[in-house]
Amino acid sequence: MDQEQVVLFRQIYWNIDHTVGPAFLYGIILITSIVMTWGILRDIARWRKGRPEARISQIPARALEFFTQLFGQKKVLRDRRPGMMHALIFFGFLTLFIGTDVIAVEEDFTIPLMGENAGRILVGGFYQSFELILDTLGLAFVAGLIWATWRRYRTRPDRLDNRRTDGWVLGVLLFLGIGGFLIEGLRIANQQFDGLWVYEQSWARLSYIGFTLATIFRAIGLGQENFYALRLHEILWYTHATATFAFIATLPFSKFRHIFYTPLNTFFRDTSPKGALDAIPDLEAEIEKDEPRLGVATLGDLTWKRRMDFDACMRCGRCQSVCPAHTSGAPLSPKYIISKLADLQRSEPIHFKDGSVKLVADLEPAEEAKLDIETLPLYGNLFSEHELWACTTCYACVHECPAMIEHVDDIVDMRRNLTMIASDVPQGVKRVLEGIERQGNPWRLPARERTAWADGLDVPVMAEKEAAEVLYWVGCAPSYDERSKRVARAMVQLLQAAGVDFAILGEEETCNGDPARRMGEEMLFQAQAQQNIETMKQYKFKQLVTTCPHCYNTFKNEYPQLGGGAGVDYEVIHHTEMLSGLIRAGKLKPVREVDAKVVYHDPCYIGRYNDIYAAPRSALRAIPGVSLLEAPERNRERAMCCGGGGGNVWLEGEGERDINAIRLDQLTSDEPDTLALACPFCMVMFEDAAKNSGRDETLKRRDIAELLLEAITPAQS
Repeated sequence: MDQEQVVLFRQIYWNIDHTVGPAFLYGIILITSIVMTWGILRDIARWRKGRPEARISQIPARALEFFTQLFGQKKVLRDRRPGMMHALIFFGFLTLFIGTDVIAVEEDFTIPLMGENAGRILVGGFYQSFELILDTLGLAFVAGLIWATWRRYRTRPDRLDNRRTDGWVLGVLLFLGIGGFLIEGLRIANQQFDGLWVYEQSWARLSYIGFTLATIFRAIGLGQENFYALRLHEILWYTHATATFAFIATLPFSKFRHIFYTPLNTFFRDTSPKGALDAIPDLEAEIEKDEPRLGVATLGDLTWKRRMDFDACMRCGRCQSVCPAHTSGAPLSPKYIISKLADLQRSEPIHFKDGSVKLVADLEPAEEAKLDIETLPLYGNLFSEHELWACTTCYACVHECPAMIEHVDDIVDMRRNLTMIASDVPQGVKRVLEGIERQGNPWRLPARERTAWADGLDVPVMAEKEAAEVLYWVGCAPSYDERSKRVARAMVQLLQAAGVDFAILGEEETCNGDPARRMGEEMLFQAQAQQNIETMKQYKFKQLVTTCPHCYNTFKNEYPQLGGGAGVDYEVIHHTEMLSGLIRAGKLKPVREVDAKVVYHDPCYIGRYNDIYAAPRSALRAIPGVSLLEAPERNRERAMCCGGGGGNVWLEGEGERDINAIRLDQLTSDEPDTLALACPFCMVMFEDAAKNSGRDETLKRRDIAELLLEAITPAQS
């Protein structure tokens, strides 16, 4: 027969009994569907035990991000090599899944009475393209799996831990990928199409992996309808089908559940500003209850969305690899914060960071209570004091997580319970909270000393002016910390040089509450916030400028939760944004050369939390003589924390080595002579690190405002 007259189409169930094959296939599909559905419904039932939480607003934005993350692999590809590995597996698996569905549609919707090819999809040129695409993406799938297996069991990076289900997942998927090619090769080597051997047709070469294997099979005598080849094909076909649906059935019971739950978790992600911790709903009403629920003490205190987080986690360890506390050797690992809660939620053996495993039955229930995972105390069973207080709330874990898990909120919620209910916090935390409550600042210094830094500068005060274009919020560190006072003075001199109409609150200013909130004292935070909101309502201003990124974040993202006017009554601006804008407007003219090799450290609370990266660098580049460097790899959104966030600027480090020392090593790898900063907490941390490491004299630590002031001030004769 002339090859050109042959109408190509996919022969479904080739070499498979057309009665037994379909019956077997649809029977196993039914069983698989029942088992998988039961597993998913069981997981949903666990989530529903959580407290209510509204996550259904902004549906179009949620849908857009859902598709961007799922099909664009946006977060996955941030970590380039593992991301590429995952992309090979994901797109390969997706293509093979779609291909299998197309074959199923082909079988179920072919209509013989309308002609031999009526209703067929896999016909002619489309069929050939279909085979080429499936072979190519199938090869990518197998390559990604081999890469993953080698990485997990051979190179074994610290951030990965192996469980039995991991081996099952990789083993079955490798069998499916390789087995599929073997089945294809046996078919090409032994199939006839309208009296012609498929292997001998030019179009068969489009299935280039299967064709290569067919060549090998024919070379060893397993071609042209060889008995053993046909039996081997049949065995592989049934085994492949069984393994495929066994894998699908076990999805809710293995780490691969993330196929379903990670996209779902992405859709229900937190759409509020990154810098805003979740507020406790109806705090005052909750406090009035006989048994208030403040923060998280047990699994039952978590919301349904937080419980979904646990099943979305794939234990990839990206959060752990960027965690400054973990890097320092502290007991904290964001990965194990989530995985331990996930193990508890599923009543499985709980795996700890040190490699130990505990059965749920071995954990300690609450006094006079039976063992119940919903009421089991988390603190003391799953988490220790050193683990929870090591967190700097730097957001690196959340930023890196491809499953959109909210680690920081979980940790702060557990701190809330320890602080407000259990009163079980480190002594350093108590001192900070007492200072804020009694003196209005964490340094525990009198309010009357808050403006001592401004002596001799003739700084206007809002109580006298009542209105100004700019309210300069000085903050506690620049008001009380000796080193940071120089930054406040530099900032005031720059505002005066630029002719900005500004004023400060003076002794009316008090702590904005950021340390209290991140240490878990939500009541104190809200009290501080309400006091500041009422104070600011007395005056008129258009811009609120802060030197501290923590103040900036709190005013911009968290005060609106309590009725603060940020974004409505006034605009919140970080001082680097203000200075960069004044330079662009020509109001500040850096003309004096500052000969400095500068590396800039991105503070977490204006960087990762608020995406301010351009303004600080713009201000530095405008200074004549400054050579600006970047910390290799760990800069901008991937910058490592200085170690001072989450209240840790006042606490002793939990690790084997201080975070600020590790970060300073990263920043000085290219031997700068000046470290440019934009945060008073960072200044405190790096002042200590430089002195402790013997770099006090060789490395200057200067705020951007100080560098800019030097550039606009005429040289002294």
